[in-house]
Amino acid sequence: MNSLISVMLVDDEPLALDHLYNSVAWEENGFQVVAQATSGRMALRKFEELRPQIVITDISMSPMDGLELGRHVVQLAPRTRLIFLTAYRDFDYARQALELRAAHYLLKHEISRNRLLEQLKLLKEGLAAEAAEEEGHGHALHILLKDMLAGKYQAPAGNQESRLHRLVADYQQGQPGLLYFELEAALKLDGSRSNARSTTALVWKNIEEEIRRQTTGLEELQVLEMDEGGYIVLLKLTSSSSLLLQHYNLRQAAAQLLACMETAYDGNLPRVILSAGNGAELPDRRYSAMRQAYDYSVFLPPGGVFLLEQAVSAGEATGLAQEVRQYLLSPERSLLERLKTGLDHIATQAYLGDLRAVIGEINGASRKDGSPSPDQVLGTDARQVVNSLYRILEDCLQQPQSPKRYSRWVNKAMEYVAGNYADPDLSLETVAGHLQISSIHLRTTFKRETGQSLLDYTTEYRIGLAKQFLQTGEYKIYEVSEKVGYKTSQYFSQVFKKTTGIQPKDFLQQRGRE
Repeated sequence: MNSLISVMLVDDEPLALDHLYNSVAWEENGFQVVAQATSGRMALRKFEELRPQIVITDISMSPMDGLELGRHVVQLAPRTRLIFLTAYRDFDYARQALELRAAHYLLKHEISRNRLLEQLKLLKEGLAAEAAEEEGHGHALHILLKDMLAGKYQAPAGNQESRLHRLVADYQQGQPGLLYFELEAALKLDGSRSNARSTTALVWKNIEEEIRRQTTGLEELQVLEMDEGGYIVLLKLTSSSSLLLQHYNLRQAAAQLLACMETAYDGNLPRVILSAGNGAELPDRRYSAMRQAYDYSVFLPPGGVFLLEQAVSAGEATGLAQEVRQYLLSPERSLLERLKTGLDHIATQAYLGDLRAVIGEINGASRKDGSPSPDQVLGTDARQVVNSLYRILEDCLQQPQSPKRYSRWVNKAMEYVAGNYADPDLSLETVAGHLQISSIHLRTTFKRETGQSLLDYTTEYRIGLAKQFLQTGEYKIYEVSEKVGYKTSQYFSQVFKKTTGIQPKDFLQQRGRE
């Protein structure tokens, strides 16, 4: 990385500009002249493109003089150092220069006496100290902001609040806009996602600056590499009651982010999910919802942009998962063909709820026979995912008949559990009554053929579904408890821990870290 301080020289007299350039051994002293301009307007265009750290300009130029140029420079980049040069001993010029926070004010004849180099060295020391302070400040701020998004941030009490904590509070209470994306995101059979970290040195500071420059209605932003995998962009937008305008500004920022990454990142462009700060929900809740909803990204091409609301509305499931469950119990070619049509429909219509439900059914079956592995990557887009699911289902037809094929009474008992697991009164007796056989016969037959009691099978089935519901992030624990047939969330938590070894709330936190 270039460590030289970038400088632009401006004078409307070419000979004076040459003299200025030749008066300092630039690179030998740690500087690099990145641009020279013979007018204020030319200088402004070059400044917008190159953003030099120091601008040395003559004051007396036409039609745009050095002071007007300086005002534009300060407006575009307030931290830029300005040095004004003039042949006039006019205090009014000096006063205006200082009002623009000029680094110094020099008479032109003082350049030859090395006054310029002395001032440049002082500026260099100040820039280095400022960069070191900003780096440490930025790192600490990123840690606090990531804690805020993870729901772990606690504001200090009273007079212990620092400037950093006030910045975090501004983000937390100001309902920032959020962009979230993952690199090389792929769905796995267990319902989680794999993703990558950048293998190249993405220049996030440059990307942040470019987004600031190109996005309207933007006050501040931070790009954070999250510990759970993925990246979040926090944006403080100018106050606006228009949700439509907020979405427009967020899409602008996302487009600029993708444009920068197109040159800075070697892999596929990520898909970006957006969330505007338009309600009472704190940023940590929206961040969690965005991570959960990011599965929807598989329905979009690389570089696609979508809203959180768009993903949530695609979360409902139809009955395809029920057909998959039936097929897994008794694979048939005719049913497989129907499932293929259903899977194609999922991909073309972006049915996220159905996709998750089908993955959950196949994963649940794979846990019983050990194939395929839950860590199997299904794909990075919807077409790859449904093709992988279809191949898994097709493999079921190719497998030799298991010596443990169940009798029709056991199969019917399993089907009844699958259709009535939400009934809190489901029991061996109710299943046997439905099948019109004795409960003793069903108990002994089920235990002999499966190696477990019907109660244990029902519990395992319910807890497997409970995991799927919890993974969606759409239900609270007590709601999941009711959906899978438990009368109280306390009893559900006891059974969940006995079956899995952890409490439901710990399972949720564990899934959030994946």
